[in-house]
Amino acid sequence: MMIGTLALSGCCAEEAEAFDTTPVTQDGTPQSTPTATIAIGKTIVADGQLASPYPNLALPFGGGVSGEVLTITVKAGDAVQAGALLALLDETELQRAVDDAQRTLDRAIADRAEARQRWERDVADAEQSLAEAERALTTARLQYSDTPLEEARTQLEWAQQAEADAKKAYEEAEAFWPRIHTEPYHDAWQRAIRERELAEMRLADAEDVHSSDYLDLEAREADVTRAERALAALESGIAPSYERAVEDAENKLTRAQESLEHARLTAPWAALVLAVNVAPEATIGAGTPIVALLNVEDGLRFVSRNLGEQHVADVYPGQRAVVTLRAFAEEPLEGTVETVVPQDGEPGATDAHFTILVRLSPTELRMLPGLTGRVEILTR
Repeated sequence: MMIGTLALSGCCAEEAEAFDTTPVTQDGTPQSTPTATIAIGKTIVADGQLASPYPNLALPFGGGVSGEVLTITVKAGDAVQAGALLALLDETELQRAVDDAQRTLDRAIADRAEARQRWERDVADAEQSLAEAERALTTARLQYSDTPLEEARTQLEWAQQAEADAKKAYEEAEAFWPRIHTEPYHDAWQRAIRERELAEMRLADAEDVHSSDYLDLEAREADVTRAERALAALESGIAPSYERAVEDAENKLTRAQESLEHARLTAPWAALVLAVNVAPEATIGAGTPIVALLNVEDGLRFVSRNLGEQHVADVYPGQRAVVTLRAFAEEPLEGTVETVVPQDGEPGATDAHFTILVRLSPTELRMLPGLTGRVEILTR
């Protein structure tokens, strides 16, 4: 933790003691050292340093890509803006994957288009077949009729009755007249027999035609049923496998394109490069950290740690503060108390300690994390 020296001074108090010289670690984190505090008046004076409110980030290439690092464009200590190029990965294999995925997608789209054309032709053929089957069925229904059969049956009944009448007339004539006088009756009876036989033949023919028409009608109805089923089977469109192939190819292309985009490592926000972890031409695996960044997008804070509870009783967010950095001792900076955070106490400790974060107003000075200085918090 940072060593904070706290001084409370009145309007006539002497200037606070010199800046604390607490040692810090490589990343700017102060090493723990006991803090001495003095209470004089209502202005809080404490030592501290500039720090980012966010933790350091070890940044790899995104998307799980791996390969050979072509170039590193930054070095430790560089300040970079959001979107700045940090490193570039050899994208040869990634571009090849994109090209392969594009070809696969093109083939899938072409196959789907061909399948749709076949389907449209099949639908047109099925519609035509149905129309032809329906026309044939209409013709068969018009041709199929019971009338000729009934007429043939009626004619046969008449012929049979005529034969019976002629036979009876002949028999009656034969009973009363000599043979020579019954010949006309006999001839009429024979003609009636021939007419009955012809009627039977015409009835047999009518029954054959009627049966044939009925079978043809059944066949035409079956043709319509088959044509309707064939058309219904096509109404769902082309096989779902063609759409799935296109979707799979599109997803594969999207993933390949995303991987290609991840071949460029860029800064997610304005940051300070703390370390470069690999060298150009190094082969890295997925998730290998390339650079370590410190987020300075939202600005650095002046952080004073390890202040006792008796010294922060009058400190609240929003209070005016003046920060003087050692590096710019002649140019004090305006600031505002942003946060008062309690620290985790040591087991068995009887007093509490706090960390104060001060947001600085915009300045043209080169603000770097780790710069040390002093803050005066004006509680009145």
